Amino acid sequence: MPVIETVGLSRTYDSPAGPVPALIDATLCVHAGEMVSLIGPSGSGKSTLMNLLGLLDRPTSGRYRLNDQDTASLGEKERTRVRSHTIGFVFQAFHLIGHKNVTANVALPLMYVRHKRSARRPLSEEALSRVGLSHRLQAMPHTLSGGEKQRVAIARATVHRPALLLCDEPTGNLDTVTSNTVMGILADLAKDGLAIVVVTHDHAVAELTDRTLVVRDGKLSDHVST
Repeated sequence: MPVIETVGLSRTYDSPAGPVPALIDATLCVHAGEMVSLIGPSGSGKSTLMNLLGLLDRPTSGRYRLNDQDTASLGEKERTRVRSHTIGFVFQAFHLIGHKNVTANVALPLMYVRHKRSARRPLSEEALSRVGLSHRLQAMPHTLSGGEKQRVAIARATVHRPALLLCDEPTGNLDTVTSNTVMGILADLAKDGLAIVVVTHDHAVAELTDRTLVVRDGKLSDHVST
């Protein structure tokens, strides 16, 4: 059963000049344990597709099933609940909370899925162990390197064991060696059964994923030009 299944997914925005199609008939299938990259120029529709997959926006037409659930039937409250439980997000800018230590940052999603307070610390420490940061549990964000910050962000995004991880330019602020480390961590998470979608401008990063898809002029394809 696919974690992501879209058929004919489209999103059109209104503008003073008329309708603007940002995404056109995107059909996509991503299974558990698979890491897929999306590449394409700025303004091609990558962010629109990611917002739809993350339940941050609704399509104009088409179908999106997440974990075999038809998302079109979900009201806003239910979309928020599904997003909190089923999806993890990783961004280029890390978005760590400066006044909280590493463990407290990672524990934040557990509050939204209503894990017991007593379970939050051990689950956070387990997530940090998965990304190789067991030695930095009490560290403050300002003491971390860029690579360490992104690993904390990945731990935070996966601490609640989502089915889907959406990564928007996760290596954009990192050097090549650190990027490879981060992509290796993501590959290990995929091996554990997580479905991962990575938006990137870097072909070298895309080559580290199982499949690369191109978004160009709002259209999704598997034709990758080098």
